Amino acid sequence: MAQVDSEELQRRIALLKRSFKENLTQRLNELNAALASIDAAAPLAGQPGVKSLLEHVHKIAGSAGTFGYMEMSNIAAEAERLCDDVLKGRHASDAGAYGELTAKVAAIHAEAAE
Repeated sequence: MAQVDSEELQRRIALLKRSFKENLTQRLNELNAALASIDAAAPLAGQPGVKSLLEHVHKIAGSAGTFGYMEMSNIAAEAERLCDDVLKGRHASDAGAYGELTAKVAAIHAEAAE
């Protein structure tokens, strides 16, 4: 197996990080679409939009942390746990959960803007 020197490794990591940032707009659009598909006036637990949001924040939580966006990763992980709680009926208030999810998506957007 050929050994990759440190400079080449750094170049490859930089390319991957740039690719992550370039694809982030699409991921944020997917988050927005998932959030928009949730009916805040209906029970959240059975809604496909919550599951979709969970899937999208899960991906961001993992990839953002990998590329050094730790705060974005942490916020996405919090949103993921919240979605999981909602889907399993472990959240006391649907209105409160929806508000928290909306705030988490906004916080992910804010981190992406930095």
